[in-house]
Amino acid sequence: MAKKLDYEYCKAAPMLEWLGNKWALVVLVKISENGPVRFNDLYRNIPSVSEKVLSQVLKQLTTDGIISRELFPDVPPRTEYSVTEFGKTLLPHIEALLNWGRENFEQIMENRQKHY
Repeated sequence: MAKKLDYEYCKAAPMLEWLGNKWALVVLVKISENGPVRFNDLYRNIPSVSEKVLSQVLKQLTTDGIISRELFPDVPPRTEYSVTEFGKTLLPHIEALLNWGRENFEQIMENRQKHY
């Protein structure tokens, strides 16, 4: 008998998981900025991410319905990722976080200097 999934533990868990993954929001922002984008374009435009990690992040965001994956039967096959309508509802919140970070960057850097 399949175990019933218990989603009541924390309804914010998926968002907290994305925030905790250093690449998830970067990938989402890159896809939203560039429209439908291919894996290799993402890989080239996100410094320091490995192919394995990028693949894992894309799979998770696709599973959660934040982005969609479309496979084209070209030769060679081509795959494009884009933000879903559901994912677009998340973007204003991410933009607010990015704006907060930009507005408070100097203060954060000053605070860090005090501790080094």
